[in-house]
Amino acid sequence: MEPEGAGKVPGVEDGELLAALADLGRVPPTPVDVSDRFRAEVLAIVEDRAQRGWEGESNSDVSVFLHTPYPREVGEKLGAAAVSNLIASGNPILGNLFLLNPDASYGRVIELPAKADDIIDWLIDRGLGDQPVVFAYRASKRLLARGKGAKGAITRKDAVRDKPPTATLQEVEDALTHIHGQYLITPSGCPDGVWEKKRSADYVPGPRPEQAIQRELKTNLGSWFRGLVRATVEEPTPVGRIDVRLSHIRGGTWVYWAILELKVLRSKHNAAEGEKANPVTHKDNVEAVAEGVRQVNAFAKTWNAEPLLEIFDLRELKDTDVLSEETVTRELSKCIPVPSCRIWPLFGSAGDARLAGFP
Repeated sequence: MEPEGAGKVPGVEDGELLAALADLGRVPPTPVDVSDRFRAEVLAIVEDRAQRGWEGESNSDVSVFLHTPYPREVGEKLGAAAVSNLIASGNPILGNLFLLNPDASYGRVIELPAKADDIIDWLIDRGLGDQPVVFAYRASKRLLARGKGAKGAITRKDAVRDKPPTATLQEVEDALTHIHGQYLITPSGCPDGVWEKKRSADYVPGPRPEQAIQRELKTNLGSWFRGLVRATVEEPTPVGRIDVRLSHIRGGTWVYWAILELKVLRSKHNAAEGEKANPVTHKDNVEAVAEGVRQVNAFAKTWNAEPLLEIFDLRELKDTDVLSEETVTRELSKCIPVPSCRIWPLFGSAGDARLAGFP
């Protein structure tokens, strides 16, 4: 039988956590970029409608959401109607253009003033081409975000899920697969700090790539699970610092559910542009992974949580399998349960990713 209180979050009263339920699905204003925050909030609205079977919607296939610092002022010029709390109201979204504040909770709405293919030009022609804009498509179940505005390129692509997320390990893997493919696999999508500026093609990592990946996981895992699961990073504990902790409600209280230990494989050490980047040995990479096994095993036992070792491979040559090395397999043999171990390849250029078989 599980001991009473096993897995509870230390130092936090249950009442404090339960009182925060109203904010669980939201993305905090900092340190998340405003365009990412806006995109995440719009995605929550669109997925809500998809999971209701698009009840009450028009025959239109698309809706458009524009982040507008002053939605009332812009809306008055366009004869737009007031709108608020779309995540809860159930008001139709398809066939409409929304002018919304950063958390997409308030603004104005008009019917699409042009064909979907002409909306970008329409926005630019009216001086609205610099604000983040999101396009949602019912048929393809896709969300396309232009974080730099209609004048810029597509910066984010998300799948619109018509079934709500569940707190399962398969769902975690699905989330990580999505995050890896959209935000980590090539430098153009990577958060700052994963690669040294102007040196990704030489496979020189940033000064703290692990921490940069942590931040990306925290933001996107929180958005993915819509408050069902909470993600925190760099959590200090008596047995070490947890990279990413996932918790969910069990028996009316928040408890540890899964612990993600992150490790980064490198070909070279960090070095600024113009400086020599010293090589990282295969032995060093293997020992880093072995240490990750020891860490996640200790954390999981202490907090009665699922152990997940996520390895992000920044090496130029990825032809050696660190998980098959004797140093690593020996540590894995000591673990009960054996941690789930996954290697996520990151490439220094889009060309290298394509050569490796990634679209």
